Amino acid sequence: MTKKAVLSVTGKWEEKLKNTIQVRDLAPFTVDEPKKLGGSNSGPNPLEYFLGALSSCTSIMTSFVAKEIDFKYNEFEISTSGELDPKGFQGVKGIQTYFETVTLKITIETDEDEEALKELQEKVEQRCPLFNLLLDAGVKVNSEWIRK
Repeated sequence: MTKKAVLSVTGKWEEKLKNTIQVRDLAPFTVDEPKKLGGSNSGPNPLEYFLGALSSCTSIMTSFVAKEIDFKYNEFEISTSGELDPKGFQGVKGIQTYFETVTLKITIETDEDEEALKELQEKVEQRCPLFNLLLDAGVKVNSEWIRK
């Protein structure tokens, strides 16, 4: 039986909507909301962190997969956005509380051919945990890989 990985963080409410999160022995980071939502705008909100985590997860998986399939690239940039109906987390019944659609726009500089780029994209999307979490939740994910 394979040993399972266990990841953990701790969180502490500071004031209003501001929280401090501690991961391993790293410097703590702040999670907050914009002033218009009652926060102090001292850090990204949880959904913004999720989009950042999805971007990073995609980039990290790209690095792993590229090494495995001997895919060479020089630059990798990603722009990620999510669309949701705020009525969901405001308590309106029947409206989902999370993203309805997420869009990733990946720009990669490479001399590899289109077939190799498509293989990279497919393998990354099959293995990226956060990408698959969205798919499993029924979120429509638009992923566009563009050669620079």
